[in-house]
Amino acid sequence: MTNSTVSGGGFVLELAPGTHMYGYIGMDQTLSPMHAEFTILLYAMKNSLQLGVTSMFFESDCLQLVKLINDEEDWLAMASECNEFIHLLSLFTVFSISFIARERNVRTDLFAKGARSQNSIFFHVDSVIPDG
Repeated sequence: MTNSTVSGGGFVLELAPGTHMYGYIGMDQTLSPMHAEFTILLYAMKNSLQLGVTSMFFESDCLQLVKLINDEEDWLAMASECNEFIHLLSLFTVFSISFIARERNVRTDLFAKGARSQNSIFFHVDSVIPDG
């Protein structure tokens, strides 16, 4: 949907070997793909904390986002996301983020496409893989 006002995103939290939570999100269109990636990371961080998991190793197929966080670059256009990120980060005992190649991140890309196809705003997290 090229004229959609909805962006989609997804994440998978591995809570323990073989135990996963799947996030599937439809959100207002963001200013850029980078904003969308950052927003999804923030959702994943919040969900991890809500589940009581404060030690997490995140992966993203957005190399620019990983560099922004790991190199602590200052990007004024992302100020509100950065402020929220810093707050959430302070609640983790262990946090890291690394790059994962897109071809190794197929499941979350499918969640994002599925969320966009819903063309509505929603947030769903479950231990069951979403249909579609």
